[in-house]
Amino acid sequence: MSAGLSLAAAIPAGHEALKFLGDWVGDIHQPMHVSFEDDRSANGINTTGVCSGNLYSAWDTWLLKQAVGTDPAAAVNQLLPERAPADRDAWISTGPVTWANESFAIATAAGTGYCVETAGVCAYETGNIALDPGEPQKTVPIDAAYVAASTPIIRDRLKRAGVRLAHLLDEALKP
Repeated sequence: MSAGLSLAAAIPAGHEALKFLGDWVGDIHQPMHVSFEDDRSANGINTTGVCSGNLYSAWDTWLLKQAVGTDPAAAVNQLLPERAPADRDAWISTGPVTWANESFAIATAAGTGYCVETAGVCAYETGNIALDPGEPQKTVPIDAAYVAASTPIIRDRLKRAGVRLAHLLDEALKP
């Protein structure tokens, strides 16, 4: 989750490792970053409605802005009070594979519209496993109900990413 709230922009030049870590933790929490290669992380899936473009951009920018706005400090002030102490302990007890699997579960959930699960397989569309070159692109409508359903998911992913990044930094910087 990067375009709407950029950690990299707030970090001074010369701190590339910190920028990379922040970007990586954010990306692994963005569900479309852990989707399938054939559609280029949902860049190959169109969106219509209140957010037209592609599904990757919808989740990476437009829906993010709807969920928390564009001011990183204001977003932090909104999200911090929503986090229970037990959440932190649960979230830091897992590792990157779990984080990616959480995002993948969101990407492949029926409500996201990314794929159609049939017999345990996440297909591009019913009976069509992958997006093939030259094939018409799938379109996911983004309406008020989609925004309302995705907002708590995005807010949760941001909280988890923030807690996990802070924990990684605390561990790395221990004396």
